[in-house]
Amino acid sequence: MTFAPPLVSCSLISVHHCNGMHLYDLASVPPWRNGCLPRYPWRVPAWADASRTIMPALPARQPDHNVWSYPAGNLTWSPHMSGLSYLPGTVPWTPATLFAVPWPQIVDERPEIVPCLATNPFQPDMPLLQWDIRQNPITARLTTGAHISMDLAHALSSQVTDIPVGIIDIVIPACPTAYMWDVIRVQRTSAIKVQDVLDAIYNWLQIPLTRAEMEHIECVNPDGGEAISRALRERASASPTLHGWEYRQGPRRIDCLGDVRRWMGLSYAPTGQGMQLFLNLQTVHRL
Repeated sequence: MTFAPPLVSCSLISVHHCNGMHLYDLASVPPWRNGCLPRYPWRVPAWADASRTIMPALPARQPDHNVWSYPAGNLTWSPHMSGLSYLPGTVPWTPATLFAVPWPQIVDERPEIVPCLATNPFQPDMPLLQWDIRQNPITARLTTGAHISMDLAHALSSQVTDIPVGIIDIVIPACPTAYMWDVIRVQRTSAIKVQDVLDAIYNWLQIPLTRAEMEHIECVNPDGGEAISRALRERASASPTLHGWEYRQGPRRIDCLGDVRRWMGLSYAPTGQGMQLFLNLQTVHRL
């Protein structure tokens, strides 16, 4: 015996509203394949109901231009609307020229100073020339990048600048009494050499102080006279000549610097014109 599945007549179902509820009448429901009604025919998935679709709020408008700065240039982003989100439009790239660390320093297109006399732009605290300016220039040494100390003899005949110059003025900002004297002038009829500069600095600092200058220093700074006398005794004790003889020669300009005697290099004066240089010094570390 064969049993047929129960069929539901399409004329038996219809939908009525009663107290906010859906009542179905069989007369209005279309037939299903298996002859059975769905369990919850009145529930429509939210994704299938276009009226219940919630549109996401658009993000706040961003600035018209966003710029990021990098060492190689600037990156500019100009957003535009595409659908529901901002997408990058044109991305212009502005290249920049990568700077090169100058060696030696160049200021106002003035001549370049020879590296052995210039300040070290890579390591300012490590000049190539190692020299206690209280000593004769023959005691100076050159230090290479591998920290190897070399004799200065081969560099003494080198020109101070790449362009030959005949006059150079040097000022020592670290000297508190330098205002009483003229600048250190290096002058030659031909191109100035490294040895000319070192000799001029050493000879200028070895000039004895006059009595009038000592009285002026003591008047301006009551402790200045004692500081100079202390520097004189130390210099005489370290002198390669007879200590007593050196002490009897009296104070010199170098004694006004005290312990600030370590060579740090020459640099151009910020407000100077032409070949006006600064002699940069640092305190000598005591052993």
